[in-house]
Amino acid sequence: MYQLIKSMTSRIPLMVRSLGMYALVIGVIIVGQLISQFTTRPVAAMAYRPVVMSGQVHTVIQGAPIRLTIERLGMKLPVNTGSYDSNTGSWTLSDSAAFFASNTDQPNDYKGSTLIYGHNRVGVFAPLSGLAVGDVAKVVTDNGHTFSYSYSHDALVKPNDTTIMNEHPDKPQLILMTCDGIWSTARRAMYFSLAGVDA
Repeated sequence: MYQLIKSMTSRIPLMVRSLGMYALVIGVIIVGQLISQFTTRPVAAMAYRPVVMSGQVHTVIQGAPIRLTIERLGMKLPVNTGSYDSNTGSWTLSDSAAFFASNTDQPNDYKGSTLIYGHNRVGVFAPLSGLAVGDVAKVVTDNGHTFSYSYSHDALVKPNDTTIMNEHPDKPQLILMTCDGIWSTARRAMYFSLAGVDA
């Protein structure tokens, strides 16, 4: 059988065989793209997600944070995506940006907890030492929404305490976190409640 197939294909010119193989590869790529187009959704499309609240359908507004501002404190920071490495006990950090903890909830108007953290340094989160109850933090997302949060309280946690990343309250909240104490031996978590969204 193998010899028969080999003798039959050897009669087809090399150029025709090459073009046939090329057409087959292109066809597979096109079919793959068509399938993925119908089975995946772009990130921006996830900005609106229907859920049922009190018997009514509510369209959830959400997005990945890209900017944080607190006008009264003169804070305006880019927000990058970061993470915590439990093996080394280290966080993704920068001297010029804040970070969204990617394993927490994106800003949304439904529920959950969004954690944004940064260095307690000038140019990052040092101004948060002057935070007062009622101060408004605004988070802009990659799909153009602006979430406004009102500051209510703070708490001190141990550097290796990651339970803060597992909070899932029934109402949306923002937590800003930075180092605190002598030699940065603690972490200060500042809690904000959602005040509104500019969709």
